Amino acid sequence: MRWVTFLAKLNRWAAWTTIIMIVLFVVTGYGMTKDIMDRDLARRLHSDIIPIPFFVALLIHGGLSLRHAMWRWKVFEKRSAADLFVLAVVLVLAALFMWLYWS
Repeated sequence: MRWVTFLAKLNRWAAWTTIIMIVLFVVTGYGMTKDIMDRDLARRLHSDIIPIPFFVALLIHGGLSLRHAMWRWKVFEKRSAADLFVLAVVLVLAALFMWLYWS
């Protein structure tokens, strides 16, 4: 499988995972407030378990989509510059998430 094909499939996988995590966030949020599921389980899922895979999938999807948009719009002359820019953005967002999540 070519590298570009792999990245496209990874981007689609990350997008679907993000959608599923958003639905789980909504369900567990209602579970905490409207008693549609056990409150302790809903709170644990909503606060401790779901945010990590959600943010990882969101970073992968957002980063790959941003990379593709940078290439398509020719923002940078070299594709490697666009890749480095996207990598820097993703690393800053990941560091911000870790700081906010674990503080």
